[in-house]
Amino acid sequence: MTPSRPDLPGADLITAGLADLARGVESGPALLVSIGAPRLEALGVQVERALPDAERRLYEQLRRTDPDGAHSRYNALIRRLVSFERALACALADRDRVRRFMEALAAEAHEDARVYFTGGATAVLSGWRSSTIDVDLKLVPEQDVLLRAIPRLKESLQLNVELASPADFIPVPPGWEDRSPFIVRLGRVSFHHFDLYAQALAKVERGHSRALVERPRALEYFSRIEPELHRYPAIDPPTFRRAVQAAFGSG
Repeated sequence: MTPSRPDLPGADLITAGLADLARGVESGPALLVSIGAPRLEALGVQVERALPDAERRLYEQLRRTDPDGAHSRYNALIRRLVSFERALACALADRDRVRRFMEALAAEAHEDARVYFTGGATAVLSGWRSSTIDVDLKLVPEQDVLLRAIPRLKESLQLNVELASPADFIPVPPGWEDRSPFIVRLGRVSFHHFDLYAQALAKVERGHSRALVERPRALEYFSRIEPELHRYPAIDPPTFRRAVQAAFGSG
């Protein structure tokens, strides 16, 4: 396959390199893709006609055009390749990988805690999507031991885990904890989906499509939070209202 996520870091270089290799062109991007060919193919990217000795050939190409800056430019290109590979690996986070993250995080907990998933993680665990690039969550309370564990688990499981929830983007009425569907309790940690209606409206506010919610309840939820929108300066209330009406209908 070829990259289908132009939003991933370095995707432009990788796409150009794959196209040049397919045409038999020895370009900088083609050499960069050749360097990363083993890892890229392991991630499902088909690399045609990878060039041999690509590391040396890429450095020599850079040195011919910019002798003084060749070393720094070479390192910058390699960093972009690695960033793309890592992001692509994260993009393949499926239900099994999210579940392994849950089990590993729960194993670190020495006190009771709650984890509220949102966005892609909710979609994957609910069976609405097969994979996600981000695992966004809210941790309650923010225990230091779990906060320290998350970066380590991100690296070992190749997951892009972020501390984020709808409350970072829109007002969320009190009692959201009771409206957050329970998933499972593992050890000392209870896992939930963050209030689905807060998730849906936060997605609409950011230009994404709705899912997993009922239209009348979504509109009622918006009417509850609309008086508090002034607390979120990044939101333009009339624009948000129009987006909600477009997504859920005007009633």
